[in-house]
Amino acid sequence: MTIKTGREKVDIMEALEGLIKENYITWADKSDTSNIVILEGWEREGQQSKPTATQKPSRSGDIKYWTDY
Repeated sequence: MTIKTGREKVDIMEALEGLIKENYITWADKSDTSNIVILEGWEREGQQSKPTATQKPSRSGDIKYWTDY
């Protein structure tokens, strides 16, 4: 796994255990990752991060773009 992902085996196993705990996957036969069954392949509605609102830059006039740089 380390060669294909660049991550250590312990990190991958922790991530997979988290997915099992959250009921995104099942993995009854842990002898091989090909035995993983995906139960839910998307983020749940309440867990999606919402983008924060940003203030649009004020425009005092488009001419400054061409004259002040």
